[in-house]
Amino acid sequence: MEKTRTTLDQWITLQAVVDCGGFAQAAEVLHRTQSSISYTISKLEQVLEIEIFSLEKRRAVLTQQGEQLLELSREVTDKAILLETKAKSLNNKENNKIKIIIDSLYQTDDLLGKLGSFVKARKDYDIDLNRVCLSKADIFTLKEYDLLITHHNIESLNPIFLEKVEGILVTNPGHKLQSYDQSNVLNNLEKTTQIVLSTSIRDMIKSIQTISVANVETAIRLTENSVGYTWLPKNLINRELNNNSLKELKTPNNNVHYNFYMYLNKNSIVSDILKDYLIDNK
Repeated sequence: MEKTRTTLDQWITLQAVVDCGGFAQAAEVLHRTQSSISYTISKLEQVLEIEIFSLEKRRAVLTQQGEQLLELSREVTDKAILLETKAKSLNNKENNKIKIIIDSLYQTDDLLGKLGSFVKARKDYDIDLNRVCLSKADIFTLKEYDLLITHHNIESLNPIFLEKVEGILVTNPGHKLQSYDQSNVLNNLEKTTQIVLSTSIRDMIKSIQTISVANVETAIRLTENSVGYTWLPKNLINRELNNNSLKELKTPNNNVHYNFYMYLNKNSIVSDILKDYLIDNK
């Protein structure tokens, strides 16, 4: 039997370089050094006797051959992960478990309704549902999930658009920012503490101080107590806006939205089932 001269690690490294946008970014996501990433790709090119990347304006770009190899490599790594997942399930005498990860910023009423229908129909599955804050880099490290919903758009993972949600800037009604004219608000944001969940949609505003929190509830409580300002989907804070514990802060450009996307893990043995209940079954 002929043995392969390449490894799964080499192909996964190649995919990370492309998906993350470069060698340095891939090194950060894979928790390796940049020199290690470069060596792995160089070794892969040596073994295959083919140029995978070319240098254009100091940026590594896939060659035509590299693009072909990338797509084929995804099939290989996907099947390898699926094989391991299937092997684990053969030893599992309990119900199969479906792992769902949902962005804390996403209002889940519609999704929970569809999941309710799934649970009633399929008693052979247990559900592990987590609401978390994820940065874009975090998503590339996720392997063991069946369904992911986030506001990060990652083309290589085949996003399924769910909906667009209005985002607004809010503070305590008595916060000093509320006293400024709209034209002066943005300048003063830089001098004010910002409360953020994972990667903020307004991370281009470099505030003097940031407080990173793990959930929407904490962001709301801190903002209500005049600790700083935050950007949140409007549909999550209607109650606070109505009882005047939070107030929208007007800026020259209030046209801000969160786009939410659904990702089905191609390596999941239940992805087709989930797609049927959550997407196809309208």
